[in-house]
Amino acid sequence: MNKKVILSFLGFALFMGLVIWFLDSSAGGSASNIRKRYSSDWKKLYDLKDENPRNISFFMDLLDVHVKDSIYDLNYWSDLDSIPNHEEATYLFIGDELGAPTEYYDSIMHYADSGATVYLSFNHLTTNIYDRHFLEGAFYWDYSRVLFAWIGDTTLPFYHVYENDTINEDWYSFSETEIIDTNYRSYMYALKHPFAFYEKHHKGKVHFHSIPNLFENYQVIQPNGYAHARIVLNKIPKDKPVIFLTCGINDSTEQPIYDEDAEEDGAEKEDTSLIQFILKNPALRLAFLLLLVLLLLYVFFRAKRKEEILPGYSQKRNMSLAFVETLSSIYISRNSPVGVLQVMRKNFYSAINRHFYVDLSRKETREQNLEKLIAKVPYDSDKIIDIVNSLDSRKNNVDNRHLGATYAKIRAFYIETGILRPTEHFVASDKEVHLDKSIWIGAFILLMGLITLFRGLYMLSLGGGIGMLFIIPAIVLIYFASRYIRLPVASIQADQLIIYGLVAGKRVISLNQTIHCSVEKSHVTFECEDGNTFIIRQALLSRRARSALNQFVEFIKLHKS
Repeated sequence: MNKKVILSFLGFALFMGLVIWFLDSSAGGSASNIRKRYSSDWKKLYDLKDENPRNISFFMDLLDVHVKDSIYDLNYWSDLDSIPNHEEATYLFIGDELGAPTEYYDSIMHYADSGATVYLSFNHLTTNIYDRHFLEGAFYWDYSRVLFAWIGDTTLPFYHVYENDTINEDWYSFSETEIIDTNYRSYMYALKHPFAFYEKHHKGKVHFHSIPNLFENYQVIQPNGYAHARIVLNKIPKDKPVIFLTCGINDSTEQPIYDEDAEEDGAEKEDTSLIQFILKNPALRLAFLLLLVLLLLYVFFRAKRKEEILPGYSQKRNMSLAFVETLSSIYISRNSPVGVLQVMRKNFYSAINRHFYVDLSRKETREQNLEKLIAKVPYDSDKIIDIVNSLDSRKNNVDNRHLGATYAKIRAFYIETGILRPTEHFVASDKEVHLDKSIWIGAFILLMGLITLFRGLYMLSLGGGIGMLFIIPAIVLIYFASRYIRLPVASIQADQLIIYGLVAGKRVISLNQTIHCSVEKSHVTFECEDGNTFIIRQALLSRRARSALNQFVEFIKLHKS
């Protein structure tokens, strides 16, 4: 493998490592110990898989062991019909507030009538569900640190914990006289009233539970919390699938819990990333926005090229290319060199008639008109006769070699008689064509360098010497980006080609020599008569530069090879 390719790969890997490092929220090194905050993650989210204290993943693990069938997480009501055996499943909800469109809740109650089990644990209900099961004032509540609940055949205490402290919480229970279905059956009590009961719905049951906090991870891992979970699991059938109603969580009233004392002590999670530091400081935020605006303006105006790409060859050369393409298509379609020769003869006779007013297309007057052409054109008569004879398929063995030789004779005739006058230079002596790079790559590198520089300066301002490890590569990135944006890949002048290195230096190639070029999908390789070899990679070029490079390649093939 080429050493340059290996070095480029290693440099890219190092660069991506630096990008990932400074995007990390931790400052690292000595600066990481400055105002360091530790995350507690004591937010009540009722997440099914998260093992943080106030989620319910531990109970879901117990449920997974208890149920022999599958457990589904229903995120959208519309996906209910796609769950197999959903008509007889167990519908489970654990959350702060339960809400559901009436039509979907009616469907769940219909499934309960057919034998499904519904278990709903909540602190609050939306109006359409509340009015269906309860009268006004259906809840008792107590604000305290501990809840004494009758679980099974004994009374157990449950404490509300936030981080390392036991704090007060609202504990709810049901009022027996406000439950619409008077045939309900209670099985867990607190505050002298039931907080868990069920109603019979024909073949199925609907359970109501008013303290979802008891399902949280920090409760379930305690012996008392496990005793509560065991009672609940006994109410859930083992041989039916369970559908957790994540779609029933009503986020409108769910608020994250903040403890002001804990926040003052640094217990809450704090984003210490560089971008947050800049955005929180008004002066730095304004400076950062101005920097982005200036960078975008620079990139925008730098992208505006000063001049259009100069054509590398005349319009006649374009017609020649079209002619070659026409011949190629005819040869491919007919698979016959004779057909190509007939097209060449027709075009040659047309060019003679257009420029010298001599018609060679008619057989009966071809010899007389050929003598007129020889007398009229300052060109070797034997060569003219040879061209005419070469265009006659009956006098020659027409193959690919014959077609190439005939085309060379015709082209030499066109050039010497003035019909075709190719340009001697790709550009005029006072002009030059720049093969500019794609501006977005340089802009991205410049942005990475500036962000790295900001991070290094911030760490130095905090007294962390490790900030120099960011400033040094930042300066290198800014220099590389500046050179990348400022200089083109190459500049083509009338007599020389200047190749600029990506990091430093340049090479000057004389165009007054034989040059061979080969075009690959990703790059173009040039081999010069003086031994110089250079490669131009098309991935680095802008769209206009690629077009100019293609024209320059055609110019090289036409004049310098």
